Amino acid sequence: MSQPIETGAAADIVPGGDRGESGSTVLSKSRGAGGMGAREYAILVGAGAFATTFAQSRVLAQLPTTFLLKEHFQLQKEDVALFFFWATFAWNVKPVAGILTDAFPLFGTRRRHYMILGSAAAGVFWLLMGVSSYAYTPLLLATIGMNIATVFSSTVMGGLMVEAGQMFGASGRMSSLRQLVQSVASIVAPLLGGYLATRAYGWTAGIGAAAVLALAACTFWVLREPRVVRAVAAASAEAITRVRQRPPAALLGGLLATAVVATWLFQIPEMKNIAFSLYALVLVFALVIATAMTPTSNAVIVGAQIQLGQIFRSRTLWMAVAMLFLIYTVPGFNTALVYQQSDVLQFGKSYIGLLSSLEGAVGVAAALFYVFYCRKVNLQFLLVGSVGLNGVATFLYLVYNASTAPLIHIVGGFLVIMSELALMDLAVRSTPRGCEALGFALMMSVRNFGIALSDVIGSQMMDEFHVSFNSLVIINGLTTLAVLGFAPLLPRAIVNRREGEPIG
Repeated sequence: MSQPIETGAAADIVPGGDRGESGSTVLSKSRGAGGMGAREYAILVGAGAFATTFAQSRVLAQLPTTFLLKEHFQLQKEDVALFFFWATFAWNVKPVAGILTDAFPLFGTRRRHYMILGSAAAGVFWLLMGVSSYAYTPLLLATIGMNIATVFSSTVMGGLMVEAGQMFGASGRMSSLRQLVQSVASIVAPLLGGYLATRAYGWTAGIGAAAVLALAACTFWVLREPRVVRAVAAASAEAITRVRQRPPAALLGGLLATAVVATWLFQIPEMKNIAFSLYALVLVFALVIATAMTPTSNAVIVGAQIQLGQIFRSRTLWMAVAMLFLIYTVPGFNTALVYQQSDVLQFGKSYIGLLSSLEGAVGVAAALFYVFYCRKVNLQFLLVGSVGLNGVATFLYLVYNASTAPLIHIVGGFLVIMSELALMDLAVRSTPRGCEALGFALMMSVRNFGIALSDVIGSQMMDEFHVSFNSLVIINGLTTLAVLGFAPLLPRAIVNRREGEPIG
């Protein structure tokens, strides 16, 4: 079934964010270091969450770009999926952006200038997308640039959210604000995107640019941050020794095996795109390992390296990573569904956008339902139940037509978000203490990669191996249900408790 793309921020890489020299929290302060209060932080988090969600390739530009590639460039489903895979690849390496923004102040600030320049650069790239919309390679390059710039803005927004939550004791309220704004964006953008798909691509580019440039202006006027000198502290010999420890042999072996499989697939012409995707996965983890092992005296990077060492040793986290990867990489049909809607069922572009917005609306209801129900039953029940029902509901697409589409999107939208929330609950619980943000960001990178790869695999099955849409639906549903066989292997201390119950 359709799967949500990660649109939130990975938050700060350093646990504790901005704390005093003694390490004690500064919850009692009523104003931040730059004189900002909770209201200013809320404005920035809200504006940042909306702009970095709304103005994304997979949100506002999903339908306009898909139909541009389909109708103007005459691309097949596999090629469209691959375009989005590379265009949004930057979201897979958000931890790298987090380390950069934390460790290397830009023009003397860790937040203000990264947000302003990231948003402004995203606006410029949006305009370039509009100008280059009739040339494939310039369009792809401009879209990649836009996503890279947006990732930096999104990462900074997450840092501000964590900073405000710690400073004012408002982590729940800030998280709720972010989720609410993102939900509104996910409802409005598909509706607008369906309409924009019927217009020249420049309209989409102009609206996307306006959203991120408005964020740059908001940041310029609201975000006050004192200039800092980049602190390159001498790391202790003990810390340097710890970060030079090699990653687990199992992780290195897994990456080597993945590289071997990718090399084998690369020899098969029909499988080269899958091979490129696997090479990209290896590259992501190679960057993480390189970050963990590179000798440095930068205090922030050393802190991230120590966290990575702890993550490498966490069996619980890697079990969760395996579960996320298996579920999100089942052969998907996001792009294939758009082709089915437009070519076979003759749905109008605006109506396709309306159906996507309908999923967003019931997703809000699912989120509210999960808040209540997670206190009543344990995570294993929620995980197996929601993923299982999601897999079963996938078979509804076998009877997908003009009369059944609204109901299927309502049911599917609800169950997809329920599954998503259960999996995110698993990810949060499985992250080792002391490296919450970095561990969670790494799992989100695996998740995002799995979603993109899933669409590539499904689209290639239809284009290269002539699998029918209904057959792909059956494969998607069965493989989703098959992954549940991995659930009993998850640590019981994590999954056999309800929300609020202590571990152990």
